Amino acid sequence: MNTPPAHSFVRLRDAMLALAAWLDSLPEPTAPHAFEPDRASRPTGASGTFAATEPAGPAEPHGLRLLCAAGLRCLAANAKQYDLLIVRPNAFAAHFAATVAMLAPTAALANPSGTPADGQLDDAAFMLVEDMAALFRERSLRAPEDAPHEAEQALLDHFERCGEWLPADGTTVTDWYYVRLPALVLAQLLRRAEAASRVARHPGS
Repeated sequence: MNTPPAHSFVRLRDAMLALAAWLDSLPEPTAPHAFEPDRASRPTGASGTFAATEPAGPAEPHGLRLLCAAGLRCLAANAKQYDLLIVRPNAFAAHFAATVAMLAPTAALANPSGTPADGQLDDAAFMLVEDMAALFRERSLRAPEDAPHEAEQALLDHFERCGEWLPADGTTVTDWYYVRLPALVLAQLLRRAEAASRVARHPGS
């Protein structure tokens, strides 16, 4: 019997889609975002043009919810691949599953015409974006031949460029994302290559 693994993304598919719909439920604010500088105040590159590599800046709450919702839908659509690629035990997969399971009943019962509590939505989006950044990063490292989906790339770009998470900020998620996960995947690939080499040298042993 093929039983989905612990923290199975396949099992979470319906909950992820319900949560994505909930995160999408608030209308986009009509007022300009206070944190967005106008063009005159934005930093420029050496040529005097606007620097293409400037940090994107933290996403405003509505934008983060949309980013999170797109990531959830992408993960739901590719749940089988993630179940195969994400190595367990995995703290981020476990936290992601627990967060989705905790929020799914509220999302399922939410009145579509109502307005969910902003704080709850924002906290959920932030936590899930962190978890999905770790999961999307692992998929990209374990299957580099597969081009990232648009939602995956958008979330990873945000994680790396918004300034909220920095490579040396000392947080668990950035340490995992930039240091421990790449080292772990590389070590596992080297062990597999060494094992394959031994088998090739001594077939039948």
